[in-house]
Amino acid sequence: MGTQNLSRIFNPGSIAVIGGGEQQNRVGHTLIRNLVEGGFNGAVYPVNPDHAEIMNLPATKNVRDIEGIVDLAVVTAPINQVPQIIEACAEKGAAGAVIISGGGRETGDQGARIEIQIKAAAGQSGMRIIGPNCIGIAHPPSNLNASHMPGTPAQGRIAFLSQSGSVCASVMDLAEKENLGFSHIVSLGSMLDVDFADMIDYLGEERGVDSIIMYMENMTRIRSFMSAARAVSRIKPIICLKSGRSAAGAWAASFHTGALAGEDAVYDIAFQRAGILRVDTFEQLFDFTRILARQQRPTGRRLAIVTNAGGPGVMAVDALSSFGLEPAVLSIQTIEALGTSLEKAWSKTNPIDVLADASCAQIARAVTIAAQAPEVDGILMIHSPVDHVEPADIAQILAGRISSLSCPVFTVWLGGASMDNARQILRENEILTYDTPEKAVSAFVGLYRHSRNIDMLSEIPVRRDIKLKINHEQARSTIESHLKNDRSLLSDADTKTVLEAYGIPVSPKEPGLTVVPDFELYVGARLDAQFGPVIKFGLGGAMSEVYQDTALTLPPLNSALAARTIRSTKIAKALKGHCQFKAVDQDLVETLLIRVSRLVTDFPQIRELEMNPVAVTHGQLLAINACIHLAASPVAAPDHLIISPYPAWQEQLYTTQESEQVLIRPVKPEDAEPMQDFFEKLSIQTVYLRFFTPLKQLSKRMLIQLTQIDYDREVALVALFPAQSGGKIIGSARIIFTASGTEGEFAIMLADSWQGKGIGAALLKSCLAFSKRYGLKRVFGVVLRENRQMLRLADKLGFKKASSRASNEIELIIDIEKLDLYTL
Repeated sequence: MGTQNLSRIFNPGSIAVIGGGEQQNRVGHTLIRNLVEGGFNGAVYPVNPDHAEIMNLPATKNVRDIEGIVDLAVVTAPINQVPQIIEACAEKGAAGAVIISGGGRETGDQGARIEIQIKAAAGQSGMRIIGPNCIGIAHPPSNLNASHMPGTPAQGRIAFLSQSGSVCASVMDLAEKENLGFSHIVSLGSMLDVDFADMIDYLGEERGVDSIIMYMENMTRIRSFMSAARAVSRIKPIICLKSGRSAAGAWAASFHTGALAGEDAVYDIAFQRAGILRVDTFEQLFDFTRILARQQRPTGRRLAIVTNAGGPGVMAVDALSSFGLEPAVLSIQTIEALGTSLEKAWSKTNPIDVLADASCAQIARAVTIAAQAPEVDGILMIHSPVDHVEPADIAQILAGRISSLSCPVFTVWLGGASMDNARQILRENEILTYDTPEKAVSAFVGLYRHSRNIDMLSEIPVRRDIKLKINHEQARSTIESHLKNDRSLLSDADTKTVLEAYGIPVSPKEPGLTVVPDFELYVGARLDAQFGPVIKFGLGGAMSEVYQDTALTLPPLNSALAARTIRSTKIAKALKGHCQFKAVDQDLVETLLIRVSRLVTDFPQIRELEMNPVAVTHGQLLAINACIHLAASPVAAPDHLIISPYPAWQEQLYTTQESEQVLIRPVKPEDAEPMQDFFEKLSIQTVYLRFFTPLKQLSKRMLIQLTQIDYDREVALVALFPAQSGGKIIGSARIIFTASGTEGEFAIMLADSWQGKGIGAALLKSCLAFSKRYGLKRVFGVVLRENRQMLRLADKLGFKKASSRASNEIELIIDIEKLDLYTL
């Protein structure tokens, strides 16, 4: 249901508390007290058959007896009574209910059946459910505290989502100590309805939210989660503390929430693909939230270390080395600037050891000079106690400078009570402080990796025209034949048939045939119960299990993602050429991974695929040993994936009246350069009519928005001529879905020389038809009144006109739910 009704839940005009009573220290009483004492401005309706009045508020026996409107219901009644309560709330027109009551599916089959009844009771009303088994919600900007957390959370711009109520309460208590405020606090509980995906979508559009932090034990609707996170993490940091890294922890998490927790290593990969920063401790959760809110994230891996003692600087270098990183190499200009400022002996390298007798001003200047150096991406300032320098004085100077610096600054104050004042000054200015160099370096590396993941989401792939020759029918008939005969393991011959159908060469099983490889690689895939197919790449051969040099990734893959997977392994360096071994064609290895990705994308029946070794010999790849295990799939491709693949089914040919064939297909990330070429050839008038402002060139950000789309959230088509290979973009149309998932906004752009040939109509009709298949009910768009050609097309397709806020604009609206698109 997306974000439907969530705005009314977090900004209610009235709240019914069902199950609240007069008895203190009970959940219901605490809820009413928090609402009243927290300053909630709306109406509060206690519902309890045993009381006429609760906390000086008139009580009713039943929700139906409430005379006013009910926006939100908060339910504390026993779980077996909740289905009837939710049915009454739905009849009353409530937007949603927060179910505090426990006893759902986390307790077993009986609780699971009750949850099904609760969901059915909400029915088709659109009523949303938060919980059950949660402690409530809070929205400090509107003085809403519909929870039984102690105290009133401070207002801020951080949204906090948690599956655990106790963790939620603990974080609120810790946040008060750390002077952190929140925009939203949501205890999601068992996530019967509203889950992480819905909340990320909602918070992504909330102007009062700068960042989202989460405590997670497991995920539901993983594909929706990935889609929401990938969209929002580009504009707002998402930081997650995910428990259950160990097998015992995963089991405990599944017991707590009644859901599968999944394999932890795959969560790491999923978070990377979604642009989420994963942390391991509450300390990191708050630290990273502060630095992302106050300072810029590091754009690279080059850390400069400023220290007044040599030993701690060496410790920092060792810590960097443990992550495979080295300190920044200082330029001659930076060294000269530091020498002029320090005016005495210093290390003249990185770490920048200013020595123990450096003054407060000199230390601060060293930090500033290093931060301004183009070869530096982050600063670590380490201070050890010395008699002649007051740490608080250094902190005071740094606090006034750090916010204006172009890279993040981390500080370490080695020592005990003598450093407390310095730490407090920086904390008050939301600047990170650490007790040890190792902790600070770990924070820098975590943020650097997060920065790299975010950049990856916006990476424009090199345009490579990879034409995969695939015999889908050959693979399909082989796989279905085995499943029909209840055979789960493909024979060697049939494995070879399936792999070669996807262009993956397999060594023939011939007596006496020996392949002497330059390298041995491992390439495989297996079906994860929650995440679908997971691809594995790395060192192969007999020693592969000993060295464990592998990387995981998720399909679908393009060349950029395949290259990143390869770079994540140690064998990647050897593939570039090592000792007597020749370099291996990188494109060859990337293409192999893309072929495997396509195979497991097309066939959810492949439970496990293993090729070990894949021999690299004479510049070619050859699978020496390969096996495929099958299992019947409850879903058809591509619904088994958690990231939407390229929708090839949207491809079509259009023939103009002049018999010119035009290919209409979904946009691809590799279309960035052709899209820029297309745009630069448009007339000034055409650009103005599309963007309502003159533009000479598409920025990188705009190119990414136009070409790197989520196929579950947008229909974006391009028209290419000629239709054969090498065609150039001559038109583009798209419908971007709103967060509710029921509406979308259209836009269209066509080359001047191709206008009036029906291509614009073909593009927009296709977009409307595909959007209807995705469940959209209404499509709208705003055009300039002078755009007569677009207005004529809108009339032809059945759009209705409505006035817009601007006098020179018209809003076009079409109801596609009941529209017969085949008659257009």
